[in-house]
Amino acid sequence: MQLKYRLLLCCIFLAFNSIGQTFVLKNNNSDSTINLSKTQWHFHPADNSNRANPPFADSGFQKTYTDFGPTNAPRGWKGNGWFIIHIKKESLSGINLRGLHIEQDGASEIYLDGKKIGSIGTLPTTSSTIKIARAPFTVFPLILNDTASHLLAIRFSNPEPAFKNLTGFEVSIGDMNTMNQEYVSLQNTFGFILLSPAIQLMLVLLHLLLFIFYPRKKIYLFYSLFVLTTALTGLFRYSTVVTTDPQWEYFSYWIFAYSLTFIPLMSALLFYCVSFKRMPLKRVLVVSLMTVGLLIYNLTFSNPYELINSMTFLILGNAATALVFIDGGNVIFRAIRQGNKLLWLIAVALLITLLASIFVGSNMFDFFTLKEVMITVSIVSLALPLMFAFYFAINVARNNRSLEIQLIENKRLSEDNILQEQEKTRLIAGQAEELERTVMERTAEVRKQAAKLEEMDKAKSRFFVNLTHEFKTPLTLIINPAKELLHQSSDESSRKYAQFILQNSERLLQLINQLLDLSKLENRQLTISTQPLEIVQWLRTFIQQFDSMAKKNNVHIYFKSPLPGLWLMADLDKMEKMIQNLLTNAIKFSEQDGVITIYLNKSTEEEITITVADNGIGITEHKLPYIFDRFYQADSSDTRPGEGVGIGLALTKELAELLGGHITATSKLNEGSRFVLQLPFIAAQPISSTEKQIEKDEAVESEFPKSIEAEDDLPIILLVEDNEDLREFMVQSLAENYHLFTAANGEEGIKLAFEKIPLLVITDLMMPLKNGYELCSNLKADTRTSHIPIIMLTARTDNESRIQGIETGADAYLPKPFDKRELVAVTQNLITIRRQLREKYGKDNLWLTKVEEMPGIEQSFLQKVREAIETNLDKTGFGADQLAMSIALSRTQLHRKLKQLINQSPGELIRIIRMQRAHELLNKNIANVTEVCYMVGYGNPANFSTSFSKYFGYSPSEAAKNTLKENV
Repeated sequence: MQLKYRLLLCCIFLAFNSIGQTFVLKNNNSDSTINLSKTQWHFHPADNSNRANPPFADSGFQKTYTDFGPTNAPRGWKGNGWFIIHIKKESLSGINLRGLHIEQDGASEIYLDGKKIGSIGTLPTTSSTIKIARAPFTVFPLILNDTASHLLAIRFSNPEPAFKNLTGFEVSIGDMNTMNQEYVSLQNTFGFILLSPAIQLMLVLLHLLLFIFYPRKKIYLFYSLFVLTTALTGLFRYSTVVTTDPQWEYFSYWIFAYSLTFIPLMSALLFYCVSFKRMPLKRVLVVSLMTVGLLIYNLTFSNPYELINSMTFLILGNAATALVFIDGGNVIFRAIRQGNKLLWLIAVALLITLLASIFVGSNMFDFFTLKEVMITVSIVSLALPLMFAFYFAINVARNNRSLEIQLIENKRLSEDNILQEQEKTRLIAGQAEELERTVMERTAEVRKQAAKLEEMDKAKSRFFVNLTHEFKTPLTLIINPAKELLHQSSDESSRKYAQFILQNSERLLQLINQLLDLSKLENRQLTISTQPLEIVQWLRTFIQQFDSMAKKNNVHIYFKSPLPGLWLMADLDKMEKMIQNLLTNAIKFSEQDGVITIYLNKSTEEEITITVADNGIGITEHKLPYIFDRFYQADSSDTRPGEGVGIGLALTKELAELLGGHITATSKLNEGSRFVLQLPFIAAQPISSTEKQIEKDEAVESEFPKSIEAEDDLPIILLVEDNEDLREFMVQSLAENYHLFTAANGEEGIKLAFEKIPLLVITDLMMPLKNGYELCSNLKADTRTSHIPIIMLTARTDNESRIQGIETGADAYLPKPFDKRELVAVTQNLITIRRQLREKYGKDNLWLTKVEEMPGIEQSFLQKVREAIETNLDKTGFGADQLAMSIALSRTQLHRKLKQLINQSPGELIRIIRMQRAHELLNKNIANVTEVCYMVGYGNPANFSTSFSKYFGYSPSEAAKNTLKENV
């Protein structure tokens, strides 16, 4: 029974196998490869069953081909299925080892009689996704040892094909050894083909570097673009064959297609650049339009494989390339005829490339195998890049040879130039030495002249100062007597003459002061001294001073300002000088019934503007720029309408600039002038009415001092002045209230001061033998005269002279010419201050307890006097004469010094100190009254008791009792 069952099963198996179609492998085609894709296979959609094991039921399968697309796919195809076919050998003598190759873009598993012999990619399972792949050079072995039918099953999956037109796969079968040799050879061939893009990319890198170093050589850029395009074409064509990734194969086909499209444009740019001096824009435009047309055509395809195999694409691409190459050859041959013989290298390479591209590269009629096309194209694609590289290299070599020849010539010329320069250097060195010698001699002369000029400048300054002093001294003697005559004379004619004298003297004084101011500005000695000023009211009041002058010339002055009031910090002295100069000029050059307007305004937050406008004679346009120059006069003729020396406007301009402002002028002849003074605005706090009244009262008190009560004798004043007339005038001015001693020079004045111990000293600065500084310094340094106030008179009014006078001890500083009333006022004020200090320290013997408040030299003097008294306190005969002798002074000097310092005579001072010591001794119970009497220099106790009681108001015996009461 068992044998029967076995025979039945075999019959059933053979019956099933005989149902499917069996592909017979012939013995006579063992050397060739058979494409099984065109043979009918059986297809079944993939399920959980393993369809690779025989037998199988034909009822579940349908017949199909493996190289199907989306339009002819088998029924039930959903991206995964089984493909089955029977194969067998024709006879036992046939080849036993066969090879199987699959060209696919999906994933597959290959089975022979149910046994897996290989796979490509990874099929999808429940736990993993599909991994598609290609195996372009893989051959799977098939062992067929008999003539029986064998089941070849392939499970294939490609749910999302990269190339939409090819969903299935191609299968080929042949001799294993032959197929292996063929694919190994093909793989080696493609490895060789890869050398061409590699060489081209190296050439691209080299020439890009050349373009970077020589950007003006555009030929290197166009060459790099052309070679890069051809390299990409070959590189991605190689990638389409050898890649194992279907997606990369798809991308590579697109790059390959578009690289082919750009080759004509890149070639044209290179050909035109090498043949023309300037790029032919029309030709480039035509090629660019042709390239754009090809790109538009490419965009109509969604599958790059269809685009590459499109006959239209091949025709259009080859036609465009041919046209460009033909036109490029034309322009190159033309350039060769014009003298660029080296371009024949490019012409040959172009011809070779053109022919190879048309007949081999396109392979429109399938005359060549893929291997032959690829090898030919890879070799020919190097022709133009290499020939252009040779062309560039030969040009560079030629240029280098020319450069070497030029360098040799330059070297020779350079050596000649060096010799010439050495000769020139030698000559120049000689001339330089001579010139240096000359310069040193001239420099020595210039230094000598500069020193001489400096000495002359110093002499000029000294002369100017001395001259000014000499001017001011007689002016003082003119102005003050004129004032006295004006006030005292009752004769109208005399008063009139006195008025003339006074006016012209003051005019001369103003001119001298202006010259001094200009000199100080030139030497940078004029400083700025600001104070709060309400400028609106001040300017209105100041302008009123010129009313008499304006009325005399029949001129009307108006003041206008939109500001009710404006407080600012201002230098009052310089403001007066500037406004005075502008107003006097305006009045002087105005005609009858003329009008002058002064306008004050705050032009900005940081600036004020004072405008002085008149309708006078005006200034011509060509003279206007010079009116602020020193000593310039717009009309310098003998018949000019106004007087002057041309320093008023110059001084105004320089004072304005010193204050940080500026002045401008506009004028028209016979129409008038307009001067605009612009000064910086610095806000100031308003001064209250009380403060202003105090200042006013102080000024009035200073100008009209109250008389002081005369002492026993008139106060002694020492007057030191070398000018006899001025000395006499001051004596007459002060003789009514003071006893005056006079000296004609500083040395005599010092002697008289030590002898007379005056109450006050008035001294000139510039005098023979010893000047005012030396006199002041000597008197202030001596204890006999250190307390005496000193008034210094001088024509030097600069700050340095004033500071020097103050540093030497001067108490007051009066500039010449001075006003008599000012001299009297300052003298009286200083004497009054000295009297107040004397009364202060003399009252209640304050100097005994507050001596530290006094100046150092006075402290020293009083301490010396006190020590002398205390040392001789017990001597009955010690009095004023002995005290004067002990401190090396005469009795008169000591008396005057003490009276002026603490308002006490020497005798009074001795008695006060004796009483103070006696009271101290009695308070401490050191001795009785009689003993204390002799201890403090009294020879008679009765006299001591009388003096003590008179001084303290109680007797010596009551001193201790009063002290106890005070303590209780």
